[in-house]
Amino acid sequence: MKTPFEQAVRYITRWEGVYSGDPADNGNWTGGKRGVGQLVGSQYGVTPAAIAGLRGIPVGSVTIETIRSITLEEAAKLALENYYLRPRLDMLPWNAVTASIMDFGWGAGPVQAIKLLQRMLDTADDGIMGPATAGAFRGLVTTQGVHFVAGAWWTIRDSFYELIIGKNPSNAKYEKGWDNRSRYFTPGDGEGWWAWFHA
Repeated sequence: MKTPFEQAVRYITRWEGVYSGDPADNGNWTGGKRGVGQLVGSQYGVTPAAIAGLRGIPVGSVTIETIRSITLEEAAKLALENYYLRPRLDMLPWNAVTASIMDFGWGAGPVQAIKLLQRMLDTADDGIMGPATAGAFRGLVTTQGVHFVAGAWWTIRDSFYELIIGKNPSNAKYEKGWDNRSRYFTPGDGEGWWAWFHA
């Protein structure tokens, strides 16, 4: 089974691409919102604010050159810290579903990832990882198996994307990519991530 760091490298490589300068993406601006600050882009999904935090520099000093210098290793370190360790996903047993939760948190935010997990588990959805959530998840995996839980997680993750599109129909342009990404972490997906993860 692959480690959380190896998983971060894999999903960043597969889903984030290298450089993006899309002005419609809030994360590509130094102010964290479209039209605020400077448009410098992102690399490997790492935003100006994220790289400024990692390198200990003011976000206003981040340039396009700074962004283009971000390495895959830096991106994976950020993923590990911000989307696995800090939100306490390390309280969960490390398995394919936890890997998908980590990936979902990268896109939707770790609090939203934990809330979605809590809704799947029918526990208090406060977005904070604690013993109750971790215990419920561990129990479900133990009784139902990781294949079943992966299917349940895929279903609720997919429903979340449908809800976002329902609230803002302009997000429909992302639907295919979101669907492909959530299905990628299931046993039957044709790209073979499941087999890679368990090798």
